Amino acid sequence: MKVDVAEVLQLLVNTAEKGANVARIIRSDADLLNLLVEEKTGNSKNQRFVQDFKTLADVLVQEIVRHDLTEKIPDIKGSIYGEESNTFTNAVGESITVEIQTTKQQTTDLLSKVLDGNERAADLLAREAHESVAVTVGIEPEKLGCLEVNVEDIGVWIDPIDSTAQYIGGLQGTVDDNGIAPEGLQCVVVIIGVYDKQTGIPLIGVTNQPFCTYDHQDKRWIGETMWGICVGETRVSSLTKPPPDEPRQKPVILMSTSECEDIQNTFRKTCSLHYAAGAGYKLLCAIQGLADSYILSKSSTFKWDACGPHAILLSLGGGLISFKSLQDTDLQDSESLVRDLQIRYDKSDHPGATGANQWCNEGGIVAYTSTAMLKTIKDIIA
Repeated sequence: MKVDVAEVLQLLVNTAEKGANVARIIRSDADLLNLLVEEKTGNSKNQRFVQDFKTLADVLVQEIVRHDLTEKIPDIKGSIYGEESNTFTNAVGESITVEIQTTKQQTTDLLSKVLDGNERAADLLAREAHESVAVTVGIEPEKLGCLEVNVEDIGVWIDPIDSTAQYIGGLQGTVDDNGIAPEGLQCVVVIIGVYDKQTGIPLIGVTNQPFCTYDHQDKRWIGETMWGICVGETRVSSLTKPPPDEPRQKPVILMSTSECEDIQNTFRKTCSLHYAAGAGYKLLCAIQGLADSYILSKSSTFKWDACGPHAILLSLGGGLISFKSLQDTDLQDSESLVRDLQIRYDKSDHPGATGANQWCNEGGIVAYTSTAMLKTIKDIIA
């Protein structure tokens, strides 16, 4: 079965916006936030949830995406993968699997069990889950033509709320001179990526920042959606001003504050180092050209973090490879070599591993928006 790429993109953008709406509603309602967030461990742990810093918002957004995609493209159901387990244990020990039901009332009843009978909270969330959302994608039809993909050949990775700790904290971050927010709600991103099962390469990516800018007059957060398509020879993105082909004279590099000191010192000599929370957000900063690259030497990001942003980077002429691959490879050979180094999403980097660990990106990551930038990073490492 073939499916139109433009239709898939529209569906992804709509579901990402619906997920962003859920994230904003929960953050704007103090009672909901207190109900849905677990921040304690041990004896003081809220028994409503199984895992620390896990929010029902995460699971609900993930299941909304899964439900809406499956409703429109039934054959994709077995190929949708997410960060979160959708099973909760409530206060009386019931194990409940969170799924969007056929009707709003059925979803309300299910969520009410998770929330220990809180009908108001359950109804509010169920209403949003069943709401119809239509976002204007703004793509010119001639740019895609009749581009199609085989449903059986694609898989989907979902990161429902990347940077959960920042989401829980609720800080309104301050943007620096480069336009980067080191912390805060701005770092929260809903991420959806579609990849080719045959090659493992990303095809379509959608990111949604639910808390991109704060409207002080209306006292509400406004989100921003970005997308990119890299199917065959077709490269299209939502960015009206793509990042520059050449890096700045003093490249802006994004890192985690936990990055190895030796790595930081290596780049500090010739680059301007910046720090921010959330892998998804740092990838987004590279996509927007706020930074020339995001570099991480550790194996601490996952397939769901990277698949969506990676597709957008490819649509811009950039990409995402492992830090270790960059260290070990001579980039002078050819463009095809760079293509061969791209991170793959069809299989685990850790055969034999279990749980989330099997899906971490082995050897770190290097995000770049041009081959020239990648070669500059290689020269710095060398």
